[in-house]
Amino acid sequence: MKKNSKNSNSVRDKYYEPDYYDPYHSYDDDEVSTIKSKRRKRIVLWLITLGIIAILADLSILLYTGKIWFNSPTRKEYPVQGITLSSLQGDINFNALEIENISFAYLKATEGKSLKDLKFAASWESSKDSTVKTSAYHKFSFFDNGKDQAENFIKTVGNIPKDGYRLLPAVEVTKSGAALAYLPNKETIVSELLEYCDTIKDEYGVYPIIITGDKFYKKYLKNDFSGYKLWIIDLFSKPNSINWSLWNYSPRGKLNGTSNTKNYISLSVFNGTRADFTEFQYK
Repeated sequence: MKKNSKNSNSVRDKYYEPDYYDPYHSYDDDEVSTIKSKRRKRIVLWLITLGIIAILADLSILLYTGKIWFNSPTRKEYPVQGITLSSLQGDINFNALEIENISFAYLKATEGKSLKDLKFAASWESSKDSTVKTSAYHKFSFFDNGKDQAENFIKTVGNIPKDGYRLLPAVEVTKSGAALAYLPNKETIVSELLEYCDTIKDEYGVYPIIITGDKFYKKYLKNDFSGYKLWIIDLFSKPNSINWSLWNYSPRGKLNGTSNTKNYISLSVFNGTRADFTEFQYK
């Protein structure tokens, strides 16, 4: 019996690679070393995993708070930098935005055929005495008549003074809300948006700047709106595939000049010089 036990242990020793202690097994020095080595490897692996998790958590926090972002266009490359604002940012102090070197600000005026931004009228009035060039934009609804939406914008904004301190109007055409689940066919989208833009042109003498994403523009708008000025939303990289005038590169801006500091500000740049930017002033 003793001999058989020895043979059994010999076979086990040949193939056995323990990674934990077995109370019923007698260990030699090599086996103990193997167990300790495997334990060290597991500890190192866990430490590396925890380190990666901590780095990803910190990175997520920095992205969420806007302290870092995927894009960081410099003022040297893009001297004309601007923002979009709505009632979410509260009251606007345009003098503070001047100190932040903001060149332009677009204020949300309307959405769909009846919605009006609650802070638009006050912000529109207070921006008159600022060096920050301003204008208004409309959030286009895929489920309302285009002309009705344009009339909502016109009634809310009124006359855009032709004194050089206002910029061309803009319309944001992006999927949100119910449009994320259901979107009308391309022909309907194009037809209603053309109706909107034509009505704006009849009132103000200019077509609005179209604010949209690169993919949405190419899929729905490219063939019918190729002559329009484009304000492209691309949060991950510089839009190089199409000809753009403005670029919304981050939704996580933090600036002095807004009363509701809990909400972030969308940051944009103009693709050109300060002299080029005069083409966007409504005259």
